[in-house]
Amino acid sequence: MQRFFFKCTDCKSYFRSVNKTISCPRCGGHLLTSYNHEVLHSSAKRLMSKPIGRGIWRYLDFLPVYDASRIVSLGEGDTFLHRCSRLAEAFNMKEIYIKDETTNATGSFMDRGTSVAVTHSVEVNAHSVCGAATGNFGASLAAYAAKAGLDCTIFIPRYIDLGKLYQMIAYGAEVELAENYEDAAKKAYGLSDHTHLTSTFDPFFLEGEKTTGYEICEQLGWKTPDRIVVPMGDGSHISMIWKGLKEFASVGLLSSINVKMTGVQLEGYAPIATVLSAKGNAPLTEPERAFAGDIAIAKPALASSAVQAVKESCGEAVTVSDKEIFEAMELLAKTEGIFAEPAAASTVAGVKKLRDSGRISRDESTVCVITGSGLKDPVTARKMVRKNRLGNMVRRVEDRSTTPLLGSTKAKILSTCSEQESYGYNIWKTLEEHFSLSVKIPTVYQHLAELEAMGLVERIGAQQVMGKPARYYYRLTQRGEKVLETLGPSS
Repeated sequence: MQRFFFKCTDCKSYFRSVNKTISCPRCGGHLLTSYNHEVLHSSAKRLMSKPIGRGIWRYLDFLPVYDASRIVSLGEGDTFLHRCSRLAEAFNMKEIYIKDETTNATGSFMDRGTSVAVTHSVEVNAHSVCGAATGNFGASLAAYAAKAGLDCTIFIPRYIDLGKLYQMIAYGAEVELAENYEDAAKKAYGLSDHTHLTSTFDPFFLEGEKTTGYEICEQLGWKTPDRIVVPMGDGSHISMIWKGLKEFASVGLLSSINVKMTGVQLEGYAPIATVLSAKGNAPLTEPERAFAGDIAIAKPALASSAVQAVKESCGEAVTVSDKEIFEAMELLAKTEGIFAEPAAASTVAGVKKLRDSGRISRDESTVCVITGSGLKDPVTARKMVRKNRLGNMVRRVEDRSTTPLLGSTKAKILSTCSEQESYGYNIWKTLEEHFSLSVKIPTVYQHLAELEAMGLVERIGAQQVMGKPARYYYRLTQRGEKVLETLGPSS
């Protein structure tokens, strides 16, 4: 008896198997994995009585894997569920928990899905993988591809957290820059005839994500909390946690699923929250800055599934500002010792906002999913540090380490920006004409992203010209001016 099959969320077609496609072969809709519940009932009894393993592969029978001997794992899952007494006191709540996904192999929840997706790539005998990423997925895909011995190509938008870019490069991926995420996805799809295309809405990847919900229930003694709060980027994580809870209930592992699925998005970039608030559709625009970029998705792939999860669970969505997220990062770090990146800390900001408005009661048991480590976003981390009394010391350390490591191309870009505010194409042209330096335009944008992360340049605005992609203008910061002075006229 076949254990699992695939169903299209749009045309409702069923497929016994899928190979290289990540979408419905008939209509292009999203594919989700369905299971034979008769087979799973015996697995459920075994799961409760005797552990199968650790991490996400404890739930092997609930995952779409054919051959357990080919599993690609870096120890993902089994993350700690903290009961946070100090955070609860700050919010005047009885019971608040943090599901800390920062302890996964590459520092984010993405490793759960990537482990399953890359395992499938190995099962179909792929020699390489590719994908488009805004950050954490790229770092995770690069790591698991390295573990599996697969070549890896990742397309990223121009603005990405530097820590995640460093991870991709360190794991040996070939990284290509695109104009934005939509362009990155098109370029990745263009390689799909030659390599195994993987994405965050791949049906195999999605199944790994639901294990966050599995673990929460098991860690709470085979029951759900009153509320689970999840960042909503493309809508996949919240919808898959809900799918996992329904699966557990259907095979008797949960007696009930009285939990409100609560999604958090960034103000101004909240298409899912806007639909749920019955205010129509949000403008589908790409974010102009990278703060909490992983949840600033213009066209969420699993938006309809996220909306369904929130509505079915009688949950809700909330939007939070940059300021609220930044304050939540500081609060979480100082009260519970958990350093979260902006998109991850949005859940804590969301709970505070809902609590302040009375939409969360004091007695609700609430789990905040913290999806990624704060060290992945050095720009925001630097802002936190510089508020500290040791900020000046940190600046001096950064200045000493930055200057010798800057490199000639970055020095010339700083010199170009010192003359006047400039944009990527114009900087590229100046490098060629005035410095006789031949580099690719994507390389210029990568250098600009790194210089911005170092605090040496800053973006000051965007200008739309004749319907073309917006031009982002850069100028030197005060720190950039000081560093340029130390380099001398030869730069």
